[in-house]
Amino acid sequence: MQVFFAVINEFEYMPKILKKLAEAHFHGTVLHSTSIKHELLNSIEPAPEFGSLSKLTSYEPSNKPTLFVVVKDDQEVEELRSIINKVTGGIKGKGFMFTMPVNYVEGLED
Repeated sequence: MQVFFAVINEFEYMPKILKKLAEAHFHGTVLHSTSIKHELLNSIEPAPEFGSLSKLTSYEPSNKPTLFVVVKDDQEVEELRSIINKVTGGIKGKGFMFTMPVNYVEGLED
C-alpha cells in the first residue's frame, strides 16, 4: 500500500480533479496547505524598510489544495497520475505528486 499526495498550485483544477476521482471510485482527503516561503514572508515583522523588495511583491495564495489517497498498488497510482495530468494538462508548473509507502492501515474497506 502507498499514500499518494498531489499538491496543486492552482485551485481552479480541484473541482474537476475531485469529480474525476469520484467517478473512478477513489476516496481521499483534501487539506489546504501553505508554502514555507509564504509563511516565512508573512512572519517578518516589521517589514524591513530597505534591502527586501521581495516583501512588497505578490506571492502565491496561501491555500494550496493537497490531496492524499491511500492506494493498494502501482496500478492505482498510475490511474491517479493519469487523471491529474489530464485535468491539469500536465502537472509540471502546476504542482507536484509523490507517493510514500504505508506499513499499516486500519479502518479502510477492502
